[in-house]
This record gives sequence, structure tokens and C-alpha cells, in this order.
Amino acid sequence: MKYYKHKKTGEVFAFTADGSDDKCIGKELVLMSESEVSDHLNPAASPPTREQIEALRLRAYADPLTGSDRYFAEAQRMQVMNEPGWEPVRAAGVTRFEEIQEQFPWVSVDTSL
Repeated sequence: MKYYKHKKTGEVFAFTADGSDDKCIGKELVLMSESEVSDHLNPAASPPTREQIEALRLRAYADPLTGSDRYFAEAQRMQVMNEPGWEPVRAAGVTRFEEIQEQFPWVSVDTSL
């Protein structure tokens, strides 16, 4: 493929490399360099939003095998049933909760602007 960019709008157009589409290439289109094509085809990933991070955290908390919610539910059940040993279970939940928060940190906002 050959990639061209519109001079004014920046819109990108792709044409076949064999030249069969060359009649469609207008004068307002400029051939893109290899680095421009690479940047266009492989854009830099944007950092996740706060909402996306929150969704990741909520799914991780609720995971039945590795989440923190299971510890909190177990500790609460044990406490309500007057069973001993609920404190270490709750502590394990807090530890896992903090691990999940470290795994999915909030996006730092640059306030210097």
C-alpha cells in the first residue's frame, strides 16, 4: 500500500502499491514517509482513563478466586456467626485490596499546566 495525506485536512488515504489506483491520487495529496506511515498504523496507546481503572479495580475486587471481596464476605459471615478467627481473614482482604490498588494505580494528573 501507498499512503498519502491530504495537505489541508491531514486525512490519510491508502492506495494499492501496484499503481492501479494512481489515477485517483489528487494534487492535494502528499506521499507519506515511512515513519509517518508507521506512526499512522501504530498510534501510541493513550493512558487509561480514571473510569477504566475503576472498572479494572472493581472486577479485580470481585474476582471469586483472587479478589478481596471474598475475604471481606467471609470475615463478615464469621463475625455475624460469632466464629473465632475472622480478624486474620479481614486482614487478608485488606492486604489483597491494597495489592489491587497498586496493580491498577490512578492516572496521575499533571496540574502544572
